Parts: sequence; C-alpha cells; structure tokens
Amino acid sequence: MNYIAFSLEDIAGRRHKFWIFGRNNFYPNGGACLVNIRKFREDNLYKRALHAYMSYNNILCPFQEIFMMIVNYKFVYFPLNYNCPQFFDDDEKNVTDNNSRGINHWLFFQQFSPFKYSKQELLEASRDPVILHLYKNKPFLNMANTENTLAWINYAKLAGVYDEVKMKYPKVIERFQLK
Repeated sequence: MNYIAFSLEDIAGRRHKFWIFGRNNFYPNGGACLVNIRKFREDNLYKRALHAYMSYNNILCPFQEIFMMIVNYKFVYFPLNYNCPQFFDDDEKNVTDNNSRGINHWLFFQQFSPFKYSKQELLEASRDPVILHLYKNKPFLNMANTENTLAWINYAKLAGVYDEVKMKYPKVIERFQLK
C-alpha cells in the first residue's frame, strides 16, 4: 500500500548544483498530494519525518524532500491534470499550440528523468485541469493568464472572500473588472 500520491515536479531528474533533491528522478510536486494518513500513523512515519527534518539544515522544500526520504518508494503518481501548472500565456492562442513556452520549459527541465510526462500528457493536462497549481504564475501578482486569473477571482467570490481579495489586490481586480 502506498503512503502518498503526487505529480512529478518539473525539476525531477534535473542535474543542477542548486537543486540537490531535484536530482531525484521521482521528485514530487507538493502543490497537490494525497497522503494515506492511516498508513502514516500505522508505520510511525511522523517520527521518521521529524528525524529527517532535524537531520538537515536549510532544506529547500521540506515536506517534499522529507516525503521522499521516508516513504521507501511506496508512492504513486497521479495524472498531471490533478496538479496542473499554467502552460499557456495570453499571447498563446490555445492549448492545441505545441510550441507553448510553459510546455517547452517543462520538457527541457525533465529531459533527464526517465519518469517525465510526455508532451501529449502535458497538453492533455492543460486542456482538462482538475486542480490548477499556479505556483509560478500567481494571479495576485498579475502573473497568471486571463483565464486563470478570472477563475481565481470567481473562486474568491464562491468562497466568500472576494471583498478581502479586492482590498488586498486592488490592481488585479480593477484590471479584470474592465474586461
């Protein structure tokens, strides 16, 4: 039985001096992950996690790296559409465009990982995202494309926090109220 399910990080398998853990071909993206809490408790992984955390100084992404240290390869990948980044900018016409900067960036960084997503999987995830993970394209910093920013504003309305968002990020809200 697996401890966690996650999608693969775009730096998984990247050979780079600054991303030591990213050299791991299995490196997870923690934006959306499923954790089998019962199995974690049963096998005392909380104790292992604390030990792993205390063993390293300055871990870049603590929970992702700790997960990889303690789960003994008991994990499974889920499709990228359950943790889909923004692959297309406003100036890129639609998700059938095979020359997306976002997709090409992803493919470049995962070129050395034997577990990488194919270009087709990236395109399919971008066409049908279940969970959008805008970890590099923040709507509140005007970095997300129009579609994703409007979705973010809509979710703020649905969650009943639109007024707070409007006060905290007035430039973004003003920009998209004109559309």
